[in-house]
Amino acid sequence: MTLKNVIKSTRQRVSHRGSLLCLLTALAACTGPAVEVQAQSSEPVHDPLVVDNPDALPEAEFNLQMGDVVVPYDVFSLFVVPGERTELEVLYPQSEAPYVLRVDGEPVQSTGKNKWSWLAGDKPGTHTMEVVNAEGETGMTINVFVKVPAEEVSGGKLKYYHIGPYPSENEITHKDLYVEPDGFIEVTKENQDTKVSPHFTLKEFISKQRSNYPKFVYLQAPLLLKLEMLRREMNLQDINVDRMVIMSGYRTPQYNRAIGNVKFSRHVYGDAADIFVDNDGNYRMDDLNNDGEHDINDADVMAGVINELNKRSDFKALIGGLGVYGPKPHRGAFIHIDTRGIKARWRKP
Repeated sequence: MTLKNVIKSTRQRVSHRGSLLCLLTALAACTGPAVEVQAQSSEPVHDPLVVDNPDALPEAEFNLQMGDVVVPYDVFSLFVVPGERTELEVLYPQSEAPYVLRVDGEPVQSTGKNKWSWLAGDKPGTHTMEVVNAEGETGMTINVFVKVPAEEVSGGKLKYYHIGPYPSENEITHKDLYVEPDGFIEVTKENQDTKVSPHFTLKEFISKQRSNYPKFVYLQAPLLLKLEMLRREMNLQDINVDRMVIMSGYRTPQYNRAIGNVKFSRHVYGDAADIFVDNDGNYRMDDLNNDGEHDINDADVMAGVINELNKRSDFKALIGGLGVYGPKPHRGAFIHIDTRGIKARWRKP
């Protein structure tokens, strides 16, 4: 490990922690009662972190606030409906010179230094948004998905793709936690490999039901932040994660009912994922605790990292469900995570 990498690793942890504090503030209104964040002057100083593979922890040279989320990564995604306006601002800039925002290569007029207000067009589709520094270098790429409005679902279908009915309002107790999608991302053969965050692509979140293209998916940005934060924290704790598998991401209500899952599954609301670490590519949870076995104890390792993150004030905005599942003959162990806004825990051997 070179001195340069040690410095880089330490800077990444500091800048990431700052970004999460901003995320907490920005998301507070969406996740329940406000949480007061106080500086902990008595917190012990940690030794500098040494990360053997700093390239596994990609961060941008600044943070970008997009509406209610703050993004610290060099690639991320924005999900909007036609005609939706998004306010953007560079936070913690590394340069005194202003940044430039471009969409599909065209500059967006700023509303202040490092601030922009971008209006999505009236047609669904994809766009490439870039934040460029004074030297003309791209510091962050945002893949923009303008969704097909939910109003276009007819008879439970969207362009012959089965969506199915969402629960009616009179069935829902916590209406603020179970908000029906405002639109769906159209997934094609051409855009399915688009990155939605540094380590995940759009196609990984598609419902597992059989269908031709186009397919449609509903996905929320906080889930992507939580996945990237979990992956990052595991690597920082010397739990090697080269490949984290999304076993199940979004599920249409139609598919969710077909597999006999609970009616109010978070998967149908686009903020849940069933995941496991699979560095060797055998589609089974790896031996994370190094005991020579592949069992629920490996899922407990992942859950333990989530529980540690939950204790941090900068993670409160991403609180949600955590389920631990043991292996079955047809699959390995895994964990479920979501960002429902309240803590929920369960364990199924």
